[in-house]
Amino acid sequence: MAVPSTAPQSPTSRKVLLLGLLIVLFIAVYSVAWHFAAEFLRNRITGFFSGGNPAGVSANCENATMGGYPSRFRLNCDRLSFDDNFQGISASSGPVRAAAQVYNPGQVVWEMDGPAEIRSALGFNSTLEWSDLRASFRAGFSGLQRSSMEWTDLKTKVTSTVTGLQIEVTTPHLESHVRQNEGNLDYAALINDTVVAVNGTAIALPPVSASIDATFADRGGLLDPRLAHRQELYGTKGELRRMVVDAGEGRVLTLRGPFSVGNDGLISGSIRVEIEKIRAWRDTLKTAYPDQQETFDDLAKVLRVLTLGKDDGSAEITIQNGVASLGFIPLGQLPPL
Repeated sequence: MAVPSTAPQSPTSRKVLLLGLLIVLFIAVYSVAWHFAAEFLRNRITGFFSGGNPAGVSANCENATMGGYPSRFRLNCDRLSFDDNFQGISASSGPVRAAAQVYNPGQVVWEMDGPAEIRSALGFNSTLEWSDLRASFRAGFSGLQRSSMEWTDLKTKVTSTVTGLQIEVTTPHLESHVRQNEGNLDYAALINDTVVAVNGTAIALPPVSASIDATFADRGGLLDPRLAHRQELYGTKGELRRMVVDAGEGRVLTLRGPFSVGNDGLISGSIRVEIEKIRAWRDTLKTAYPDQQETFDDLAKVLRVLTLGKDDGSAEITIQNGVASLGFIPLGQLPPL
């Protein structure tokens, strides 16, 4: 009859067994820690949405669920809505999906399905539809450090609740970026092939692309929930580093210069404008706004004088309390922010 072996385990076998036990123990501890962290984040998020934040914004993340084990935290909502009583704004959207890596929870990527609705006490309502919205943000102890959003096939409709005026803006691509920068607020945006319609009638302009890069001084707190309710764009100063408007066929406008926003929302500033294809811009604007043909002719003549007859040149536009002028020629009234 065979006798069972009673030879002791080799050192290698004991090491393998110990390693296996450590791996199992690590997985168990990590799993418990992940679920505790996920529940903590879910409670913090729902508490924040319920108004438990310094800005006093209340939101509702319907049927919020946490997932993503083991490598990330993922939050899904069937519908997102929020109310900002201080700013008088409420909004709602379709499903939202957000995720962050376990090792970098402050960096969040998220997606949102449309349509979205925005209602404002300032007298307008908006609806937004898109085929794809992807975004990301980085958050720290001082609120949002930076945020980026990118829309594909965006259609925005803004309706005045006072006059009934309806403006519709359609673009295949829009992206925006915002960040805190040493207490200031940096903002950049890019929009391509934009078409605008008023009360259902498209403005007779070619599709326009534009980009902007600007800084609002001492307004970085707008991204910090602890300070946002005490800061606003009214009463601020800033710098328009570069804004480009491109209507195609060489028609390009470039603007830069300092500006300020009054407590009434009206803009003032001194903006340097570089214009390419002066005559082409004149003809384009005369077609789009036939009742202003004389004004566009006068502007083109002044620009041609300033540029010594050239079709490209630059000029200084002065804006005082929302009233823009080129030399002695008024350009119009800018609406308040």
